[in-house]
Amino acid sequence: MNRKLTKRILLLLCTFSLLMGAEPVLGWSNGGYSADPTQPDYGTHDWIAQHALDFLPAAEKQYLTSNLNTYLFGTELPDLPASQGGIGDTTKHHVYYSATGTLTDDASAQRATAMYNQALNYLKTNDPANAAKSAGAMTHYIADLAVFGHVMGSSTAWGTETHHSDYETYVNTRTDSYQDTFNTYLHYDGSLTVLSAYDATVNLAYNTVFGGSNNLGCVWMDTHYDWSNTTFSGRCGESLNLAVNAVADVLHTLYLEANPSTSPTATPTPTPTPTATATQAPTPTTTTTPTATVQPVSPSPQETPITPEFPVTQSLMVALAAILVLAVVHKKKTKN
Repeated sequence: MNRKLTKRILLLLCTFSLLMGAEPVLGWSNGGYSADPTQPDYGTHDWIAQHALDFLPAAEKQYLTSNLNTYLFGTELPDLPASQGGIGDTTKHHVYYSATGTLTDDASAQRATAMYNQALNYLKTNDPANAAKSAGAMTHYIADLAVFGHVMGSSTAWGTETHHSDYETYVNTRTDSYQDTFNTYLHYDGSLTVLSAYDATVNLAYNTVFGGSNNLGCVWMDTHYDWSNTTFSGRCGESLNLAVNAVADVLHTLYLEANPSTSPTATPTPTPTPTATATQAPTPTTTTTPTATVQPVSPSPQETPITPEFPVTQSLMVALAAILVLAVVHKKKTKN
């Protein structure tokens, strides 16, 4: 009897170890990890990054369109484990606000800034390929904050989200090619503005948390998860459009900072590869620009939680402890 119990406990321990090694919940999809960086798999992150180029003048995106596959591969580096040549910092893909609108954790904004600075240095040293890769990674940290699951967590006033990977998976089925279903939500907001990677990330997160003028924030999205609800799907489309325009503004800013003597050109031109076809955009159900009722307060970042996007681990640890207690009790009863 004791041997059987021991074997069962060992089996549970092995299973638990495998679960502990699982990756945290990721952000928008990249279509998987690319086997060949020169032919990257395509997913939502690629879709956002590439459509942002549609809103840029030809000169500003030349280094990106000339290194398009490198740029798109860069978008998967934040999720790709370091052991596979990526960055693998999935526990830092979030921004948290308090219920009063105070910024309490700016992890993803810090990472976006780091990648922006890296891309800028590469541009200044005439290394467009690596600049494109770093810029691609930067877009990931910005775009993740268009997902309500990346602004929610057990340490926030909103609690841990119920829907995360299912939401991102559904969106990916409609954004896994340059020309796809959700292209109908995309439209240029009318101007390219100077916007830092940091501000783009925290502003997008703020809109995702509080929901703009119609208050379709993170809690509303999580509790009203229903793709047949046009208000829900429209809010998703609005968030995607905000992300694309925010990324375009940051790429515009990056180009201007790398080329200070260049007069800015605010006329976007179509991305040469592939060629986009005009699509009628539906009227979004909410405002298409972030309209914060409370301005973000200068952050006093909290220490980044070790696994803020993997709450299941805590439950497993409690379950394991319970199993071990039962095993000890059983062993004592057997001896008696």
